[in-house]
Amino acid sequence: MKKQVAVIFGSPNAEHDISVASAASAIEHFPHDLYDLIPIFISKEGRWFTGDYSLEMLQANKLEGHHELLLQFNPERPGFVFKESNAVLPVDAAFLMLHGRMGEGGEIQGLLNIARIPYAGCEVLSSALCMDKAYTHMIAELNDIPMADYRLLLKGEAYDISDIEYPVIVKPSREGSSFGVTLAKDEAALHAALEFAFSFDSRVLIEEYIKGTECGMGILKTKKDYIVSDVDQVNVAGEVFDFQEKYHPHATETLPVSTFPESVRKQIQAYGERVFELLDCKTFARIDFFVTEDHKIFFNEINTIPGFTANSRYPKMMDRQGVNYTSLIAKMVEDVL
Repeated sequence: MKKQVAVIFGSPNAEHDISVASAASAIEHFPHDLYDLIPIFISKEGRWFTGDYSLEMLQANKLEGHHELLLQFNPERPGFVFKESNAVLPVDAAFLMLHGRMGEGGEIQGLLNIARIPYAGCEVLSSALCMDKAYTHMIAELNDIPMADYRLLLKGEAYDISDIEYPVIVKPSREGSSFGVTLAKDEAALHAALEFAFSFDSRVLIEEYIKGTECGMGILKTKKDYIVSDVDQVNVAGEVFDFQEKYHPHATETLPVSTFPESVRKQIQAYGERVFELLDCKTFARIDFFVTEDHKIFFNEINTIPGFTANSRYPKMMDRQGVNYTSLIAKMVEDVL
């Protein structure tokens, strides 16, 4: 009998729609010959459902035919319970396609730990540290990983920005997909950017603007594999790789292998592996950097559940290392089973 694997997606977070898009690809390419798939959708209101979701429904983000679920805390029979019938839906493992704070911030990981459901990816503390960019900064800088200078502001507390040197990047400390991110070139723009960022999070960063090229690398680490991808290169059309250019690109181009000298690429990979280790990451992550014209490297952020559509950077990174999309999912699920 095949193991039952729940693909969990959605959530009440800002990245709800992106999570559904990632799940659509993961479900389309799921290794159905190896495991039985249970789609579990978390609505924007935070309720959990399952259903016979077709690929067309997922791609259109119109998920009908819901059966509401409740999480069961029974170590002898991990899984869910149908709310209407009280019937049990056993689950052997979870594959998380939850971008944003619930999925990448450690929230669902803690819940699944209590429910005794194993899952692919980082655990609670690692997820929380990687999601909170301020803590990522602290850990990286204490270990000589270069990052942009920054300042952390807390909502409701007084702060002085009179000594800021422009331009700066303003971003919520605990958001992804560039939600709430703004490039501010003067004090008026900074005030507006802070107000915008605080609408997403109570912790906001003001970062030095690094004029450089964005790039990244992926890591897959299981009991059987340790794969480090090539360094890709994102040639951004504008000044910031924002939400619009990430998900509705106009002129942004991603090169599968960066044009930096080999020594620079190897240093980026070394920094990426070190960050993955320092933050105690598991299974997979994408680590992003900036490289200036004179080849100075700045670690930007780590994504513990990176974009996972067929066109997303991380699956493409692994595909170039000989691990196609379906094999990638199979390796990750096998690792936790």
